[in-house]
Amino acid sequence: MTLAIIILSLLLAASIFFVVHYAGKLTKSTSQSAVAQAEATKFKQLSDEKQQQYDHVVRQYEARIAELNARLAEMKTRIEECRNENQERIKNQQESFTLMATNIMEEQTQSLRRHSQEQMEQILNPLKNDIEQFRKSVSDCYSQEARERFSLEQRIKDLIETNLNIGREAKELATALRGNTKKQGDWGEMVLETILEKSGLRKDEEYTLQYGSENGSALRDDSGRALRPDVVVHYPGNRSMVIDSKVSLTAFVEYANADSDEQRAVYGKQHVASVMKHVGELADKKYQDYVGTERLDFVMMFIPNEAAYAAAMTIDSTLWLKAYDKRVLIVSPTQLVGSLRLIAQLWTQERQTQNAQKIAVESGKMYDKFVGFVEDMEKIRRGIKTTSDAYESALKKLSEGAGNLVRRAENLREMGIKVSKQLPESLTDRYAQNQD
Repeated sequence: MTLAIIILSLLLAASIFFVVHYAGKLTKSTSQSAVAQAEATKFKQLSDEKQQQYDHVVRQYEARIAELNARLAEMKTRIEECRNENQERIKNQQESFTLMATNIMEEQTQSLRRHSQEQMEQILNPLKNDIEQFRKSVSDCYSQEARERFSLEQRIKDLIETNLNIGREAKELATALRGNTKKQGDWGEMVLETILEKSGLRKDEEYTLQYGSENGSALRDDSGRALRPDVVVHYPGNRSMVIDSKVSLTAFVEYANADSDEQRAVYGKQHVASVMKHVGELADKKYQDYVGTERLDFVMMFIPNEAAYAAAMTIDSTLWLKAYDKRVLIVSPTQLVGSLRLIAQLWTQERQTQNAQKIAVESGKMYDKFVGFVEDMEKIRRGIKTTSDAYESALKKLSEGAGNLVRRAENLREMGIKVSKQLPESLTDRYAQNQD
């Protein structure tokens, strides 16, 4: 019973607590509902304001979109126009570049060809002339040597024959000249000049008749006495040799026609004395001391008759040495021919030496020309290399590197520009290789 009362009490207390608690919650809920109603009203007002703001923004964006659509259409139109202009510009640039590159290469090639041809002509023409002169000098040198060598024997024969003729003529003239010293001297000079003319020496170059001083006046010794040697023969090396003709025929003719040994001995001594007299005269004049700067230390006394010379040397075997001691060399026509021929041969060798020197000089000039030619060819090679390097550099700018013309042109073509031609495969392949 007590337990039941306790349970009932508990149930009652719980019921009271529930009623009180529910009544509090109901009161609170009613209060909250009023607040919520007020907030809903406020939210609706805010929502209406936001809706108005939203509508205003939408209208603004719609106007902006319309404006942007208009500008987009305008930009599309301008892009199409620019695309067409770029396509035309690229086409023109391609044509201009191709034409310019072709013209540059043609101009460079033609200029290089003209320059090379002009340089080649400037180098080869003098070189050709030098070679021709060199060939002519060599040919003339050997031709002259061959002619002189082959004519030497004939010249000697002619001189010997001339000497024999002179000997015969001397005998024929002996009677006519006997006793006339002036005519004998003229005849001796004529014989001497004839031998000189046939000796191969050149008059006024390799021998001089009636030699005077360099200014044309008479040659004089230290005392002022006039000196005029019959002949001065010039040696190579500015050396000179005096030849003077001396005729001793009067006593010799008597000697040759003497009927007895006694008469022959008398006239023989007279003949030797006449020869020694001429030797003394030449020794006193000392021609060799006043002729030339590189003169020889003797003078030649020419006896124009072989028989008269032989007779004098036979009668007095010391005659030649006596004359030599006085710096006089006595020579006969035969001996003079040999001496002059030797001098002529010396001149031949001198000319050959001079020709050889000229050949050496011309060879040096030709070699210098050849070196200049090689140097100019090297300059041409460097010029060609410079042109090639410039061409490669231009080609690299065209097809290599960022922003090269080939890349830009291909990009425009890939973007859809209308084209009627394409770049050469060599350029596009080069560009593709560089991209790889």
